[in-house]
Amino acid sequence: MSIETKKLVFFGECMVEHRADGSSFFGGDTFNTAWYCKHLCAQLPQAPFAVYYASAIGATTQEECGFRQLLTQNVIDDEFLLVHPQRKMGSYWVSHDQYGNRTFRFDRANSAARVYFELDETLSYALSHGAIDAIYLSGISLAILSVSDRSYLIDKLREFKHRGGIIIFDNNYRACLWEDISPQQDYRALMAIADIAFLTDEDEYALYGINNTKEIIELHSSLSRQRQLLVIRQGAAPCVLYCSETKTCIEVPACPLEPQAVLDTCAAGDAFAAGFVINFLLGNDIVASATFAHQLAAVVIQYHGALISPLLLPKLLNQEYFVE
Repeated sequence: MSIETKKLVFFGECMVEHRADGSSFFGGDTFNTAWYCKHLCAQLPQAPFAVYYASAIGATTQEECGFRQLLTQNVIDDEFLLVHPQRKMGSYWVSHDQYGNRTFRFDRANSAARVYFELDETLSYALSHGAIDAIYLSGISLAILSVSDRSYLIDKLREFKHRGGIIIFDNNYRACLWEDISPQQDYRALMAIADIAFLTDEDEYALYGINNTKEIIELHSSLSRQRQLLVIRQGAAPCVLYCSETKTCIEVPACPLEPQAVLDTCAAGDAFAAGFVINFLLGNDIVASATFAHQLAAVVIQYHGALISPLLLPKLLNQEYFVE
């Protein structure tokens, strides 16, 4: 069966990841999700999605050559990747406790991704003219931008939405990135146009001062008048799926793991989002998509680092659909 390849763009900041074992690599919430999406798609005989990463990096050999080489090796398109002549990629260091919970230390003051929309209009044009099919971004994608650039991006996303584009948003709220600025206005503006929203419960509680998943659903139901799917992540507890169209709420249990099996929860949410997005866009129902997402996250947290070997990933659902 021949299928049309859809263009999925992931926008955000990729950083140099300094791992707990002393090694270093690249990582960042939206990049991690893009990477897992691409490797899940690679399991299929015909790729239904072309994965693009949109960000800005520095002009040093290590960054420009190293990161572009990583994209090339993993068949992630760099059409929307920009280079800043003076700035560089941010860095972060990860430490873990005995249960795999992580603590981060960041250096992103001179990050090139912060001024992405001052460098080039390639992504802006693609959004305005519907040249892509879907865009995935996060609360961190918003937080790193200036006030004016956030407003500019949200305006472009509204244009994209008007043209039929799919917007996928992961709340990933990091209070330290917002400094003295209240993030609620930008979060509410993005949630009002998001088709799929991945909401980590603790981030929602910190952001809005609410206390449970029922209040999360009530809040966002009041913000959006469109068809929307909320995917509320609760760590090792079941995720909660809420479809605004049918007003149905479903809990999908996570995969149980022994505490000693959990080594690194750094990219659990990013991997979960990738597992859900790809399965859902392939036509699987929301429960099957969430079940797979839990399975993928459960595998990822049993290894160190944000990105694990593609050979370890669980197999996608309904692969036979794409066999001619």
